[in-house]
This record gives sequence, structure tokens and C-alpha cells, in this order.
Amino acid sequence: MKQQGKPVACRDVTEGATARRTTNIEYFTVLLILRSCIWIVHFSLLGCLLVTSASGDWPQAAGPHHDYQAQGRAVTSFSVARDQQVQWRTALPNTGESTPVVSNGRIFVTCHAPIQSDAELGREILGICFDAETGKELWRREIPGSRATDMASGFSDNTAASPVTDGNHVCFVNVGGSIRTFDFQGQLIWKHDWVPFGRHHARQQEPILHDGKVIVLKTVAEGLPVSATTKSGAKPLGRDRKYWTRLHAYDLANGKLHWVAESATSVHSASLLHRTTDGAAAILTGRGGGHQPPEEPYGMSLIRADSGKTIWDLPIAGYSAHQNAVWRGDLGVLFVGMQHQLIDMQQGRLRNPVSLQDGVNLRQFEKGRYVSKVQAKLPAQKKKKAITYHTNCLVGDFHYFRTHNGFYLGRVNVTNGRVEYLQVPVQVVHEGGKETKLWDKAITNEVKNVDGFVVYQDRRATLSGWGHVSAASPIVVGDYLYMPTMIGMVYVIRWNAPTLDESALVSISDLGPAGKTWTLSSLAYHDGRLYARTLKELICIGD
Repeated sequence: MKQQGKPVACRDVTEGATARRTTNIEYFTVLLILRSCIWIVHFSLLGCLLVTSASGDWPQAAGPHHDYQAQGRAVTSFSVARDQQVQWRTALPNTGESTPVVSNGRIFVTCHAPIQSDAELGREILGICFDAETGKELWRREIPGSRATDMASGFSDNTAASPVTDGNHVCFVNVGGSIRTFDFQGQLIWKHDWVPFGRHHARQQEPILHDGKVIVLKTVAEGLPVSATTKSGAKPLGRDRKYWTRLHAYDLANGKLHWVAESATSVHSASLLHRTTDGAAAILTGRGGGHQPPEEPYGMSLIRADSGKTIWDLPIAGYSAHQNAVWRGDLGVLFVGMQHQLIDMQQGRLRNPVSLQDGVNLRQFEKGRYVSKVQAKLPAQKKKKAITYHTNCLVGDFHYFRTHNGFYLGRVNVTNGRVEYLQVPVQVVHEGGKETKLWDKAITNEVKNVDGFVVYQDRRATLSGWGHVSAASPIVVGDYLYMPTMIGMVYVIRWNAPTLDESALVSISDLGPAGKTWTLSSLAYHDGRLYARTLKELICIGD
């Protein structure tokens, strides 16, 4: 292992707590603003949300504009299993779940440390730098952790936080309790360590890059015993505010702590940064979800990205934070149970509830062909589960997602409330020159790393990746949305198609052979190429 540079100490964090609410306005005001300004806001954000990395980079999991979207053109049909549209592929030392980030000719990912036999748990991870043109590994560094988690867990693991980079520095986060920031030559610039609170490892918050800061989710309390990372060790400590997780903003160049968010964030939440109509950068974040996270009240908050101060708090009964907190300008969208709702982002109020199950438009595959059903009922979803886990993306007039049950791609038109579903195959198998579409059940996954070692504990990691899984988020490049699944399927959709039917589904591409490919990582885009990572390898896809 190469030598690391000298560490720079980080400051202690402190806690603050305030909450502010603003007054109510009528929904039609939001609708009028949306209908007249949505495209102005969308295109102006392309300029005002640029981060400090080189133009066209994918410097964080959510991309250059914090919304998993980029202008440009990428291939819309590819198959790693058949070596189609693959520029290069590089073996990875072990499993990992971070999105590859791209900047200044470099790609950065995290992996679990190498193993010598089958393994279920991992603590230490690696931050690795690759050449973006060739896929050659340039350097790797150890990123320690204070707790062990399942490797290749369907509910995230210590590698789930993606790197962030400004083109000069790269910050790696071990979700098990550490930050390490390096220059592009791999020299250590600063570090920070902590002990996470609570056993649940479905920690979905991606680090956010903004104004020279890296914003990460961690427990406020310092000096916790390692036993606090377990269910038995955390329970006696209770649910006090000092154990809550909050967003923390550190200076990317030196590790100085700039702020700790006033409103808390549950570990399931995937907070996102955007700009309000007055141009202020803000972060929409959430609380709630499975296993009773301690942060309360359950619901959403909008906080200032420059200070962590609360703009508004919005308690929402029954809210599950297992979703991307997508928004722009005056409009936010979310799922509450089996309803889709809009958020008035100025007032912090819910608007326009629409059923996700009743009175919807279905395009179903029956007896070998597609049929349309209007004002129909979506086949039953699990009542106690969110309709989707982190697969949602707001693009144009549409809020896209994939369902918990039944293998449907869904979208809601945010201007008129129209809900559409398209049933899709759960898996496409290429074998012996033959293509087979599976509609009901995927092939059981081996979940083995590149060295052939089994790297999972929970058997749900061997399933389809639909349903009860902390799924990877889709990305948008130009006119196309790329929706990945845990088994390496990528549904490529023309997102602005007038109807969500089979003609909108451009391809069902793949990241490797059926039953041997596993990923919980989003794709990245840079300069006409897509970058993907699976349990086994890093892949460059393009013409």
C-alpha cells in the first residue's frame, strides 16, 4: 500500500436547532408559475448550479447540477454481456456500491478491501483513482471504518457514499465512520473519523459538493463507543437529539467544519440541492422510514446550503424517506404512501394529492402482447412499503420511478396529475446467441466478486433488485433516462415521449451476464461516454 500524507485535524461539531414555518398560498399560484417558468428555470439552472470542477465533469453521484441530469448524448443501447459499445472494462478488487465520479481525466470509486475467501462483512474500504481514457488504475488508498456492515448488501454498505471532487481534491467517505480527502496525486490533505449511531446501515445520503464544501450525513455526537453501531448497544442510549444524524458541511480544501444543519435527516433520506426561485441554494431533506429512525417529526425540511439554517419544516404523517428529495424552484414532488403530492417550495405545504394506484393508465404485457388499460387499478403493492426506493427522478414535466411490485416503470405528469405505468421484463438473458425476456422472476444471482468469492450475507441480495432494496438512482442524459437495477439491467427511456408505452422504451441494456452481474450504483456521464461499476468491474460505455 502506498504511503499516505500527513493528516490535518478537523474541528469538533456542535448542534443547533431551530424551525421556521411560512404562510400558505393557493395551489393555482404554484401551477401558474410552473406552467410559465418551468423550462426557464430548468435551463437557467444548468448555468447557476455549476460546481467548481471542470465543465462537463460528473463530480458527484448526482452529477454536475445536483439532479442526476446532464445535457449531451450517450449511447442508448449497449450490452456488456455481449461486449457491445464497451470502450474498456477494468477489474475491481472487491465489491462496492458507490457511483463512479469523473473529473479532469480521472475516475474515482470506492470498494471494500480485498478478501482471500468468501466473506459476509466488511469494515475497511478503498478509495481508488483510475485514468478515464484507459481505465488504468493510478492509485488506491485505505479508508478505515469503525463498524462492519454486510458486503453487497441490498440496503447499502460502507462503500455506499460516492466520492466527490472539485477537480483538485477528491473526498472519499466510509459510511462506517471516516472521511479522507486527497489531492489528485493521492496525497492525504485532511481526515475526520467518527462512530455512527444505530445498527441500520441503509444510509442513502450521497455526499453533496457545493461552493467548495463537501456536505455529508453523520451523527452529531462524538466519541461514541463502537457498541453504539449495534442494535443492542444503541437501544439503551435512546432517541435523544444528540444521537440524530444531520448534514455537516466541511471545507473540501482543509476539512474545516462550516455548519451543522438545524433540521435533522434520517439515514434513509437522499437529500438534494437545488435553487429556489430567488436563486438561493438550498437542500431538501427528509426524516422517516423503516426501523423507526429517531429523527422527528417525520416529514421534510428545506435548509439553506450556505449555513444549514432551516427555511421550513414540514411534518408529514406516514412519510417514508426512502426516496430522492427531488425539487426545483417552486416545485417539489414526493410519495406519501400510495399518493403522489406536490410541495409548494416557498411555503412548505403539500398540494394536489393524486392516487398512484386508482384511475391510472396501464400498459401491461398479457398473452404475448401489450394491452392498454385506462382508468385502471395498479396491481396490488405492499401496503407497508413505499412504492419505490430511491428510483425517482424529476425531469421536464415528469416524475419517473419504478414500482415496488410487479415490474412497472411509472411516471406522473406534474402539470396535470396523469399517472402512467409500463410493465417491463425483469430481466433479459443473452445466451448462445438467443435473447430471452423474463417477465415474472429473475435468475438467482451468484453475488461473487471478480476473484470468485461470495460477498453477501442477506439472501435478498440474490434477488431481482425490485422491491425492498435501496436501489440506485436513474440518470438523464439529453432526451434519455437510464434506469439501472441491481441485476445489471438498464432500462433506457425516451423520457419526454407523449405516452409511456413500449415505444418510449428504447432498449433494455445490460451491464454484464445474467446471474453474474450485481450493482447498486448509478451511472455517470462525461463527454459522450457512460461510466458504470458493478460488483466485479468498472466499465466505460460509448461509441
